[in-house]
Amino acid sequence: MAGAWRALPILACAIACSPIKDYTEAARALTFQLQRVEPRLHMALPLERSQVGFRVTLGVTNPSPVPFHVLGFTGQLRLEAGGAQRPIGRIELAQPLELPAGGQGRLEADLAFTYQDLKDNWPALVAAMCGAPGRWHLEGTLRATAYGFPVQLPVRTSRGQGDAP
Repeated sequence: MAGAWRALPILACAIACSPIKDYTEAARALTFQLQRVEPRLHMALPLERSQVGFRVTLGVTNPSPVPFHVLGFTGQLRLEAGGAQRPIGRIELAQPLELPAGGQGRLEADLAFTYQDLKDNWPALVAAMCGAPGRWHLEGTLRATAYGFPVQLPVRTSRGQGDAP
């Protein structure tokens, strides 16, 4: 048992000297920009087979000297219009992205709604499809690795639509 206590300072030093802290700091330097939200309407008969969709493009910039392998992103897309924030839907980006040191990349996802989904989100979807002035908000979590070490990072970004800045 006494030998185990001698290992504790070594373990504490190993954790303190670990590169994970440096990689976490480098991950915090990443910047995100909601580059595009493109609405799409796919009409079909019967009407229940129709879909409203969005193509969402998230730009990622890595100013750090650490390269990242982005594993995915999970988040919520909302539209703020007329003084109210309305949920549009959940986005999951599962495509990997190599983000080199000092580089940039893009993550894209398609978000689709069936006719049944439209009932809950109709006001927000109509505003989005018509290009009404408002602001898109994307919040979520980015999962990545740096030299094999896992990193999770919160993401918050927004973009104006219509006449909104």
